[in-house]
Amino acid sequence: MTGQFWWREKIFRDFGHSYFVELVYEERDLQKIQIFRNPSWGYFLVLDGIVQFTERDEYIYHETITFLPASLLPHPPEEVLIIGGGDGGVLRELQKIPEIKRVVQFEIDEKVFELSQKYFFKISGDYEDPRVGFHIKDGLLGLKESPSQAYDLVIVDCTDPVGPAKTLYTQEFYSEAKRVLKPYGVFIQQASLPIYFPHILKEAYPLVKEIFPHVKVARTYVPCYGEEIAFLVASSEEKDWLNPLQRFFGKYYHPDLNHYYFSLSANWLQLLSPSEEKINCK
Repeated sequence: MTGQFWWREKIFRDFGHSYFVELVYEERDLQKIQIFRNPSWGYFLVLDGIVQFTERDEYIYHETITFLPASLLPHPPEEVLIIGGGDGGVLRELQKIPEIKRVVQFEIDEKVFELSQKYFFKISGDYEDPRVGFHIKDGLLGLKESPSQAYDLVIVDCTDPVGPAKTLYTQEFYSEAKRVLKPYGVFIQQASLPIYFPHILKEAYPLVKEIFPHVKVARTYVPCYGEEIAFLVASSEEKDWLNPLQRFFGKYYHPDLNHYYFSLSANWLQLLSPSEEKINCK
């Protein structure tokens, strides 16, 4: 298809988001990959029909999934593992932290990485940085091959649990993530949009709680998603979740946002604890 046309991101059979676009690239490989350009949102990446990010607002997601867990550490992160994140946005944010000594990244889809370097190089981190070790590898397999207690942060910037990402939402995966973290380390993973797909958070949350003794759910609003996205945040030690020890400042993130991130609505809390008493909202 050439020229400009209306493209619809299908959320449900009777609901979606529409964009007036120009198709820049399309191919079916490990996933169906599409890149569009829209006058308001700029270039944006679509995997299997779902918008992953747009040039206009990607920084909200990438700063959150990077600076939020890093803010909870006793000192700035030095050794970080990224699983997924082939667009390079998480790496970009990590490279703003001067104390970073080593970043290892496992990305399963080489085509996503190559296309991101071609079309989204403005938002990507620097993969020529000698501190960065990039590997085309399944995230679970990469974890199993990683040494124990090696990382301050494990950042899982993956798609929802369909296709190649299914193994990243399993008890085995969370157990391996805990193993490679240092005792004070922090794990974070996106958990989709609970208003649309509540089963993802509802199913993943108890699995994480079986592995990590301290688990929180965070949220933030990303305009191109049209709703709040959830994040699973976990650690082996208790954190001062609302009062970060490390203070980072980005285009979106600042330390006082931690209060917002961890403030959940009653319907989200009920989703996480359906068997508990109803929350008193008086």
